[in-house]
Order: sequence, then C-alpha cells, then structure tokens
Amino acid sequence: MDVKTIIEKTRKSIENASYDMVPTFKNQNSRWKHGLTIYDLEDFLLNLDSSDLVKGPVADRDYPNEELFVFKKEIIPGVVFYVKLKEKNNQIKIISCHEDEN
Repeated sequence: MDVKTIIEKTRKSIENASYDMVPTFKNQNSRWKHGLTIYDLEDFLLNLDSSDLVKGPVADRDYPNEELFVFKKEIIPGVVFYVKLKEKNNQIKIISCHEDEN
C-alpha cells in the first residue's frame, strides 16, 4: 500500500465512522490536555496529506507482516501531533494520535 491509499482509506473510514482508534493513555491524555474532541481529531485526520508522512510504509514491530504509516502535523497552533495508521482486516486502525514527543 502507498501513502495516498492509506490516506484515502482513512478518510473513507472516518466519513463512515468505521475506524478503530486505540484508546491508549497517551492518545487520551493528549486530547484532554489540549481540549480536543473526537470530532477535532477526525477533522485533523481528514486533512492529513502525503506531505505529512514522516515514515512508511514500514513493518509493524509487533506484527512484522503488517505495514504502518507515521505522520506528523500541526493540529492547533504550536502543537504537532504524531499519528500512526495501519489497515488491518479491512479496517483503519489509528494506533497513535497524540502530541509529538520530539
């Protein structure tokens, strides 16, 4: 899969509310820290662009036969979010969507 395909599949999944966002502490804490709603995150993800890609496709370290795509993009002024996406079982999984630590 290439970056344009994962972005398009992510957009369709969000529009159809058929994605899986992994509810990690880091993901939730970043959202709460910046007062973001799920709708804010969805809008942010809908606007990802291939120029936001920083790595991918790369093998998932936990599932080496699966590919990941990593993006970084400013979500609000001065705050960059790190996003890690993959497709699994015909569903987009948003593994990470939190403030960038670098």
